[in-house]
Amino acid sequence: MKSVKYIKGLTFIAIAVTLLLQGIWMANAYRLIEKQVHTQINEAFIVTVNKELMLRKNTIIDSTTNEIVGIVSDDFEKGIFSGPELVYQEFLIKKNHEIEINTIDSIFHSEIARQKLYGKFIINRINPSTGEVLETTDPKGEGKLQGAMASEIIPIRTDGSEGVQVLLISPYRAVFRQMLFVLILSLLLILFVGYALFYLLSSFRNERKLRQLQADFSHALTHNMSTPLQTIYQVNALMKNDQLVADTEKRNKYIELAQQQILNLQALTDRILTVARAEQSSLSPDLKPIDVTHLISDLIEKFSVQVKKEVHFSTFFQPDHILFNADESMLYNAVSNLIDNAIKYSGQAVEIELDCRMKENGLHIGVKDNGYGISSADQHTIFRKFERGTAVKRKEATGFGLGLSFVKSVTEAHHGTVNLFSKVGEGTLFELFFPYRTGQLSKTNAIES
Repeated sequence: MKSVKYIKGLTFIAIAVTLLLQGIWMANAYRLIEKQVHTQINEAFIVTVNKELMLRKNTIIDSTTNEIVGIVSDDFEKGIFSGPELVYQEFLIKKNHEIEINTIDSIFHSEIARQKLYGKFIINRINPSTGEVLETTDPKGEGKLQGAMASEIIPIRTDGSEGVQVLLISPYRAVFRQMLFVLILSLLLILFVGYALFYLLSSFRNERKLRQLQADFSHALTHNMSTPLQTIYQVNALMKNDQLVADTEKRNKYIELAQQQILNLQALTDRILTVARAEQSSLSPDLKPIDVTHLISDLIEKFSVQVKKEVHFSTFFQPDHILFNADESMLYNAVSNLIDNAIKYSGQAVEIELDCRMKENGLHIGVKDNGYGISSADQHTIFRKFERGTAVKRKEATGFGLGLSFVKSVTEAHHGTVNLFSKVGEGTLFELFFPYRTGQLSKTNAIES
């Protein structure tokens, strides 16, 4: 038990460490790609401003230009606006050919599209010293956005009073777009690790459950077999007493007691073997006409003698005498299981209603009690083998957890169904349905009044 706790603890620690490392890796990847995006924007913006400058240069035809400002390089990729480019910007502004940010915006979007960098950008002409926005492509006219990624300022006046800058709005979108493959890979890794750890935990839980079921089964088997075996042993020992053997009444009483315990052991063994056979292959009922009314009456008589509680049976048969094609042994044991459960999982005063009706579609048998009831959660699992429900464990009732699984197997072998209706503290109703098609008797000769 302690080893399971340690393994679970280590598993949760492993999950936490994995998520932490994954988070650190993702954060580092985000910062790296964010830096790459910022570099791409700067490079594309430098090329853009260079191209816009050359467009304005071509609009001025002046043979004295080279003598005034020198030769301006047309290498858009390497211009850094710290030499001739900046002088040319100053010259063109003085000639009233100021920089056009709308043209820059158009050229810049072409550049970033070529680099497959997508996002919403605005271009600002600003005063680098004060940060004042002199002109902007922002539809709101503000030019300042919280959380935007700003490029380096490219100066356009020699005195440093003006410059241009591009802002990427919501940069995380552009970064995550660039990280799409990394995100998918990371998600797949997390899902794989999560599935592996979940499978591991499920295996531990199943193993623990199997151990508990094994212990419960062993305890119940010991309890259910020790009592009849001890009784048989005591009766056998008493048979050595000559005085007891001479007393016919006492002798017959003890012999009947031993025979009853033998029958209990046989029923217990048959129940376990039947469930085992149902697990290996489907049950094959031996269909014969049986007297359902007599079968129910025998069960009432059997439990009335055996039980140590105060049990009151009430019956309803429609019609009074019911014949139906079914496997007598299976039907007997199935109803016996339901009555046994009704008695075990109730208080000291037990009320059991047995309702048997022949209807248009087949035989309906209802077993209702005033017991502890079954919770909604337990109702989903109680028909599984070895499942006994939390309420049963709390009441410390003995059993294997095979009874209801056996009942379900029997009804399914007859192509029927079993339904459960219960509320905690209000008792339980089990309804068994066996259709006519399970046997050869028709509706007409299945019923005798």
